Amino acid sequence: MRRTLKIIAWLVVAVVVYVAGILLYGTVTDWQPKGIVALNPQQAPATAPRVITDSLLTLTTWNVGYGGLGAEEYFYYNRGDFFWTDLGRARASRAHVDAYVEGQQLTLQSTRTDFFLLQEVDTASRRSYYTNQLASARKTLPAFAAYYAPNFQTKHVPLPIFQPWDHYGTVQSGLLTLSRFVPVEAERLQLPGEFPWPTKLFQLDRCALRQVFRTAWGKELVIYNVHLSAYDADGSVRRQQMSYLRERALEDQAAGRYVIIGGDWNQLPPGYNWFTLNPTVEETQLPPGISYDFMPPGWSWAYDPTGATVRKSDAAYDRHRSERSLIDFYLTSPDIRLQQLKTIEQDFRYSDHQPVYLEAELLR
Repeated sequence: MRRTLKIIAWLVVAVVVYVAGILLYGTVTDWQPKGIVALNPQQAPATAPRVITDSLLTLTTWNVGYGGLGAEEYFYYNRGDFFWTDLGRARASRAHVDAYVEGQQLTLQSTRTDFFLLQEVDTASRRSYYTNQLASARKTLPAFAAYYAPNFQTKHVPLPIFQPWDHYGTVQSGLLTLSRFVPVEAERLQLPGEFPWPTKLFQLDRCALRQVFRTAWGKELVIYNVHLSAYDADGSVRRQQMSYLRERALEDQAAGRYVIIGGDWNQLPPGYNWFTLNPTVEETQLPPGISYDFMPPGWSWAYDPTGATVRKSDAAYDRHRSERSLIDFYLTSPDIRLQQLKTIEQDFRYSDHQPVYLEAELLR
């Protein structure tokens, strides 16, 4: 009996030391970006225009799911938890990642648009087999200017904790904006709010990628690429991020600029009925939504109410059973007229999100 108790005690000590070591390593190596950082171009072709001459512009926003969340895959954390998940499923298969990244390239090639606002673009992550998706996008669109803002940099994500042979591992990922035009200004804006320790050690450091473009009639256009927090149970982190974005957007408007914010908001647009996309669901916990009065009158929330932009990623996609939602959309200032909006239906083949296309007119 005494020997059994000793063995149990040593096992408990080993687990405590293991977890403490992981948390200590995570704390010491934690990336803590601050404030505003000017961004250098990853690509700025000499032939790309420096001035926008047409008042009609098109944008496409898409969370590409780091090349690991196409229709056949699911996100391990939504299937398991902090400690455990299905064996061998913390990451997608190499074959699937290759196919999804190829699908991203195909989408970029086949979508005629002036701006791509992409989220969860991996550059050197174990979860996507260190595929440099930034380099792939640049190669696919060599005539586009490319600016990249990191929002997830960690040497090792030790999750699930009790599956050390299958840890998520190194992650290098961020936001990527590709444009036919070269901006006069590009910067990474660190968004406020963070999760409590130790959760924050393994979460994204959310940011916005802000760019300023010149127009031929003298008025500047500002475009924000955003990816707001998920897994924010009480919404406190996301509320801080939203307040910051509102303040910056209103400052740009007051300075006489057009403003477009697009990306993955991780919440519903004002007034959207989630059951439109899920008419057979009888009971659920609804995702958070943005309030009607969040922005002053005249600002527009631009989305396609008929198209799902994200699917529940706790299992492979099933078009008859998977819950779907709408969290990818745009916010535009009063001096912009919306012309066309549509979700590009891909049946979630390449990501757990679908691209959202916007055609907008800059009013002179």
